[in-house]
Amino acid sequence: MLWSCPLDSKRGRAVNQNTNKAWFDLLEGVLEKYDIAEDCIYAADEIGISPQSGEDERVIGSRKPGPQYQQRTGSKENTTVIVTICADGTSSAPAVIFKGNAYQVNIGYSKKGWTDGEIGIEWIKDFDKRTKAKADGCDRLLVVDGHNSHYTRGFLQYARAHRIHVICYPAHATHVYQGLDVVVFAGLKQYWSDERDKWEREKGDGITKSNFLTIYGRAHLRALKPGIIRTAFRKTGVWPFNRDVVTDEMMAPSKETSCEGHLPIRPSTPVR
Repeated sequence: MLWSCPLDSKRGRAVNQNTNKAWFDLLEGVLEKYDIAEDCIYAADEIGISPQSGEDERVIGSRKPGPQYQQRTGSKENTTVIVTICADGTSSAPAVIFKGNAYQVNIGYSKKGWTDGEIGIEWIKDFDKRTKAKADGCDRLLVVDGHNSHYTRGFLQYARAHRIHVICYPAHATHVYQGLDVVVFAGLKQYWSDERDKWEREKGDGITKSNFLTIYGRAHLRALKPGIIRTAFRKTGVWPFNRDVVTDEMMAPSKETSCEGHLPIRPSTPVR
């Protein structure tokens, strides 16, 4: 018996032959035009972390009526972590965005703990600073999802001025094309659960802004291994470039609902 998760209908329709071809044509075109090498290909994505987040667990305890529970803090405050990986198997230090009106952090904070346009600009500056020396004057490729913080005028102007080519995964298709989603984040969530539970057992203390970086940092180092990072790029066909990684079976959910269209369509009668 295999466990399965439902697929959102938008995601099911998104991965079709036309979208797939357009994505890999775009990716191949940028790689070839700017001669971008393995150590200059990056991918970044956000993951939301809260004291309650992580993988489901099975708890073994004495036999008695009622469920078995592990106690933990009831806080559900969201903290966003921006994870950046490179096709050569390396990763940059994560950017952590806390919820609040002010907090002493390296990049920023937001009232809801999510990324926004201003933080996006600060992040691209930090990304440039951390990767510029390795690029050594060569162009860099940064692959991101469609979050609006990646496409503000300030973000794109800065990227263009510093020879960082930003391309976006197809909408609703990160479950197939984005290596962090496909490979990295499942392990990161499991390691977060492990490290959080270990901290709470040993320290008898809940997750706070003061200790979050210590606990998350341990999970991050366990999850972001060079082999795992390379697998994320290889499995999604980004590096080595391989458009055959997306099979007909993976596109099967779109066959009944997706077709090619052309715009504009000429009406049969004048429209007044």
